[in-house]
Amino acid sequence: MKMSFQSIATTLVCVITSVCANARIVEAEPVGEIPFSIADDNRIYVTAFVNGSDSLRFLVDTGASSIVLNTNSTKLKNFIHDGETTTNLGSTGENDITYSNDNSVYIGTIHYDKAGCAHIPYPPEYWDGVFGLNGLAAFNIEINYDDFKIYCYAKEPLAIDSIKRYVSFPFTYKYDVPFIELPVRINGTLYNLTLEVDTGSDRVIDLNTPFVNKHNLLGTQKPFAISRIASSDGGSGELKNVFFDEVIIGPYIMPKVAGAFSTLTAGMQSKEDIDGMIGNKFLKRFNMLIDFKSNTLYLQPNNLYYTPFYDFLVK
Repeated sequence: MKMSFQSIATTLVCVITSVCANARIVEAEPVGEIPFSIADDNRIYVTAFVNGSDSLRFLVDTGASSIVLNTNSTKLKNFIHDGETTTNLGSTGENDITYSNDNSVYIGTIHYDKAGCAHIPYPPEYWDGVFGLNGLAAFNIEINYDDFKIYCYAKEPLAIDSIKRYVSFPFTYKYDVPFIELPVRINGTLYNLTLEVDTGSDRVIDLNTPFVNKHNLLGTQKPFAISRIASSDGGSGELKNVFFDEVIIGPYIMPKVAGAFSTLTAGMQSKEDIDGMIGNKFLKRFNMLIDFKSNTLYLQPNNLYYTPFYDFLVK
């Protein structure tokens, strides 16, 4: 999910506690921490409080430029402020939404005051809201799947623990969200792909329709499954699930990775200037440091590295 407007910076009011070092990538002490859980959909969820609400379930989404409040959440009834109309760009199309700038948001030990929040009508059973980039990028953040915590560091140059092995990727912004260049081999051909880093997706790696058509990939493999996806814009679409020969993360060569060819004709997966996206079914295999100060992503294999992409493929 991506909003077409620029991310509105939130104002950090206070950080409540310090945290102790464990298996972190960064040598510096975090200024805050956010416990999280991984659900059956492979996504990251945290507990939040908004405008005096009770506890809320928020999706952590680097593919969303803003914090989002689900207007269909029963827990958020009477806690969503009035907003102005703007445009939301989702995976399958665009739609008009409202956006407010005067929200108080608590997540973990972090408090955002005057936080910008988009208002999107997700199905009520999905989640109460989304923790997007205007909150995440207030810090340099480490998403540590071994500790099940997001460590928040001051947004300044970082000292990385040189003992721990990691791979760095510079990232750039397109459509207000981060993209990296990643080598992927498909049908014997090596491509250097421009891919969105999207923790809010439950997918592995999906390739956009224009890229698939340009390289005549559709029909080159019999799909092992067909997926229907839903997006924040309210639309849906179809993906052909296939196998990529390998994905290269620095010295780590990952063979036979489950990927997909998109057939969508609207939304992010129809864009010609990007090649696709990396979802959290892939990203969860690495502890991630996102250095928003230097626009660098660091990946470090974790204890989920060898878990299957889909259980039914190994039964």
